[in-house]
Amino acid sequence: MLQKGVQEGRWSEKFISRVRLNNDLVVAYPDIYQVDLGSDAEFIVLASDGLWDYMSSSDAVSFVREQLQKHGNIQVACEALAQAAMDRRTQDNVSIIIADLGKTDWENVAVQQQNMVLELVQALATIGIVSIGIWFSSQLSL
Repeated sequence: MLQKGVQEGRWSEKFISRVRLNNDLVVAYPDIYQVDLGSDAEFIVLASDGLWDYMSSSDAVSFVREQLQKHGNIQVACEALAQAAMDRRTQDNVSIIIADLGKTDWENVAVQQQNMVLELVQALATIGIVSIGIWFSSQLSL
């Protein structure tokens, strides 16, 4: 590995002659936080700095919730969140895990919202028809 660095001009022969590798070249020192979740927690977003450098945690949660309300699919929401970070020109890798805590039936939320829109349209149509009927009735009585 070091010889390749010499070939690429990153190190000199003298430099690598003094290097003695005894352990792993890469050591991870993770940031660890313990947080008590509220009873209203719906999901957890775990992600690398490729996301967090370009999006705040509240924006990420709002984005995921919106995606889940649209289609109810955790995988699709995760991919959309990663794409949103990449669309912001992140130069870092983006790794994301969304853990659904099972408190919301996301698939039915999307269906319920579609039904609510349909019911709203039906209500507006009914109001419109009744209003036209009232107006027409008032015109006939003149």
